Amino acid sequence: MAVMNPSTKDRKQTLLRLKKYVATSRFLRWWINELSSIVPESLRQTALGSESFAVVRLDQGSAVLSLFDKERLQEGATVPLQALDAAMQRQAFLKALDIIRDGKRDVVIALASGQVLRKTLMLPVATEENLRQVLEFQMEEHTPFPLSQIYFGHRVASRDFARGQLAVEFAASPRVLVDEAVKTLNDWGCVVQAVVVEDMLVAGKFVNLLPKAQVKPRSIITQGLNPWLAGLVVLLSIAAVTLPLLVKREAVVQMMPWLEKGRTVAEATDVLRRDLEARVQEHNYLLEKRQALPPVIVAMEELTRILPDDTWVQQLDIKGRELQIQGETASSVKLIGLFEQSAVFYEPSFRSPLTKGQNAGAERFQLAVQMRPMPASPAGAASIAASVPVASSGAGIPIKNPLPATGGKP
Repeated sequence: MAVMNPSTKDRKQTLLRLKKYVATSRFLRWWINELSSIVPESLRQTALGSESFAVVRLDQGSAVLSLFDKERLQEGATVPLQALDAAMQRQAFLKALDIIRDGKRDVVIALASGQVLRKTLMLPVATEENLRQVLEFQMEEHTPFPLSQIYFGHRVASRDFARGQLAVEFAASPRVLVDEAVKTLNDWGCVVQAVVVEDMLVAGKFVNLLPKAQVKPRSIITQGLNPWLAGLVVLLSIAAVTLPLLVKREAVVQMMPWLEKGRTVAEATDVLRRDLEARVQEHNYLLEKRQALPPVIVAMEELTRILPDDTWVQQLDIKGRELQIQGETASSVKLIGLFEQSAVFYEPSFRSPLTKGQNAGAERFQLAVQMRPMPASPAGAASIAASVPVASSGAGIPIKNPLPATGGKP
């Protein structure tokens, strides 16, 4: 079971008190009546009391058709039904109705005074909020019939706030009589919108005896929708959709020159950037080419570090990335392993077969190794390259061993 929140309950009670105040306020009722009186007739909400409609009164042998228009009941036609069968009665009635209502099938049933019980009731003002429920509860006090056997309607005729009383016009009719008339008109293809008292209709005091549950809602087309209001709603809907698009389009049009100017500046900047990159690449080509090879002093230092003491270098040539060494060593296989572990040299290989050296147990070799490219370190490479000359990539610069071939390390 749902539990009502205290704040929600308080809001509902506040709204009920406000509704009760509006219903019983003389000033608000006067103000609403004055406002409704100055509203043009074409703009008023269509309702039973402000539009034209066909009125049907069914007698013993005829159906009397009238037109209620501009708060006046205009005489129409009388359709005799006594000498006709059911199909001909329907045809004759609809023919007369088409003349009055131009093809519309909604009608209002008018009951004669002798078919209706009418009286004026004096009730407290506080009962106006739930007036129908109060009348249903007191039905057997005002009529000789129970609630299940009658249809009734009411209208507040006047309010005496000084005494706190309402004058209510009450009208009731047997259900059998009303249901029979409604069934007959429904069989003829009509839609009954209300059941009223004929003399009250003439006086302009509409009391509908038909319950709301039995009234079929009419479509917007049959309610007499004002074409000007409909057109205005359509125009406002179109404006609500198109106006934001027009505003955005105008903003885009105003931004186009700025976008074009920005595009032009961006293209010019891109041309300058590409030209600068080309010039920088051209300027750095020789420096990068120079820095790609390790300096001679680095190669000599690494060569001095990895060669063992039993190895003698007699000739050394540098040709580009290749370093060629000729000399004598005690172990050629050990020499290859040392160069493979170097961080400066790689891919060592013998260029000629090994031969017997001048010293006992020595081998004469001719070895070629590749020098690794230097890492991209502008500060270190540039400083080394600036201080140490690099061998050309031509025939190379031969370096002679100044020491005798009998001992020592270069």
